[in-house]
Amino acid sequence: MLHEYLKQHGTRDAVQITLIHPFGAPIPPSPSASRVLVHAFAERSIKFMPNHIVQALDPKRKVAVLDDDSEMPYDLFLGVPKHRVPDVVAKSGMTERGWISVDPETLETPYPGVYAVGDVTNVPAPKAGMFAEGAARVVGESLIRQVKGGEKPQPYSGAGSCYVEFGEEKVGRVDVDFFSGPTVKGEYLGASIDIAREKRDLAADRIKRWFGT
Repeated sequence: MLHEYLKQHGTRDAVQITLIHPFGAPIPPSPSASRVLVHAFAERSIKFMPNHIVQALDPKRKVAVLDDDSEMPYDLFLGVPKHRVPDVVAKSGMTERGWISVDPETLETPYPGVYAVGDVTNVPAPKAGMFAEGAARVVGESLIRQVKGGEKPQPYSGAGSCYVEFGEEKVGRVDVDFFSGPTVKGEYLGASIDIAREKRDLAADRIKRWFGT
């Protein structure tokens, strides 16, 4: 997206883009999607540095210090901060080693009648909205069963989709299932205008359902 923005403004040739990534592949559960992304980076002259973490910034010298103590100069740094639970959750006394422990199938905590979903749990799935929505659905079905009875809900599968912006109004999609099988499965659907439309429709649907707008 940054590449496309700079290209549209006629400044791409004057800018070097480097992506520093903590894993060996852009999307570890989907080798096919990772291959496509690495190729896309190369096509766009985006330097990809896997297996590295930015451990510190020196804003006075404008350098990022990596986990091997090497330094990388920057003019503009766009980073994802280390993920952690909000302060109110950390102070609640419910966390263990920084997260709320839950049963990965039911999202039940060790506290009777208390469930947790989303970014605060120790479930080994991505901290992303679509996965939180799937977990919340399992919790909702469990609560309905407690009140009305009926079948026990299916366990949380850790299934969800991640959309990948490719620019030029095209979006790809990776469908991932973390818990249903013996190994994590990730299927990549190539970037297209149709998937871009699907992403917009999904966002509009959630905004309408959750916020009534």
